[in-house]
Amino acid sequence: DFNFGERWIPTGMFSAYMTQLYGTDIRIGYSESMDEFSVACSEKNMKITEEFCVHGYYRTYDGIALLKHALHNTCPDMMKSIGKDDNGNDIKVRDAEGIQLANAKIDEIRNGFSDWLEEQSPEFKERLTDMYNRKFNCYVRPTYDGSHQTFPDLDMKSLERRYGIKSIYGSQKDCIWMLKQNGGGICDHEVGTGKTLIMCIAAHEMKRLGLAHKPMIIGLKANVAEIAVTYLAAYPNARILYASEKDFSTANRIKFFNTIKNNDFDCVIMSHDQFGKIPQSPELQQEILQAELDSVEENLEVLRAQGKEVSKKMLRGLEKRKFNLEAKLERIAYQIETRTDDVCDFKQMGIDHLF
Repeated sequence: DFNFGERWIPTGMFSAYMTQLYGTDIRIGYSESMDEFSVACSEKNMKITEEFCVHGYYRTYDGIALLKHALHNTCPDMMKSIGKDDNGNDIKVRDAEGIQLANAKIDEIRNGFSDWLEEQSPEFKERLTDMYNRKFNCYVRPTYDGSHQTFPDLDMKSLERRYGIKSIYGSQKDCIWMLKQNGGGICDHEVGTGKTLIMCIAAHEMKRLGLAHKPMIIGLKANVAEIAVTYLAAYPNARILYASEKDFSTANRIKFFNTIKNNDFDCVIMSHDQFGKIPQSPELQQEILQAELDSVEENLEVLRAQGKEVSKKMLRGLEKRKFNLEAKLERIAYQIETRTDDVCDFKQMGIDHLF
């Protein structure tokens, strides 16, 4: 039982269903980056202008407008006037009757899709089912057994003195093994089950095994100091760099960045706020902006293909966004050509893994 508007279903199937329901050629497009459906029809008929149409106080929602709501599983927020205020402006309230009528027609569109699917050939149904299974039922959740790990550099005596920890939990070993196997992952353990120690051991192990050259642990501002203490309790001889507030002052920031760049630390530890102050290279900024610009241009092509049915406001918004991105790219290109400063960016620091 598949729902109308599910993003994995090819839009051609929605178009075929709506063409049959409305009795006129309906074209439906979808922009993945915007998560937005677009709808166009060759010619509006009585189905669109009367049967699947709701006349509100301020606006009429025809079958095309309601179809867009059906695809997004939303309902128009219709208002009506119940009089005038002292300034002569409408006193607006929600039009409950109009909203209910619009919902009924939207439900008719959405529910009719299941009936339409039932009418299709066995081959069609099998193809759609296979498409679903290949997309959603093709994964087996992996399990990780890290019991064989020995952690050669880990100082359990130091951990016991500091925290009373006598051994590493099996769940912690499994999570560390998962991080090493996958080059990262989500450590979604509950509070108090040792996530900080997992990160410290995993970072050190990845450095020891050559899986990472200079790992970095980023934490909440209130927890950063404790992360550094835990790391040194686990590895008293480790060379770590812990960023204090003083290090990120305007006067010391460049010096601190160069310290990261010029030293082979086992781990660098800082807060999210501090990490956000590390500059990215102009080349990376250029790459990100270009990818965003490509996406905008792709969306513009999709919308322009829909012709006059496309919202002018949406089209203008994308065109303005494209203009702004092109201006930013020009500024970045100029920075690359004319840069003379020695500010160390993230790439130059040599950080190659984040926790």
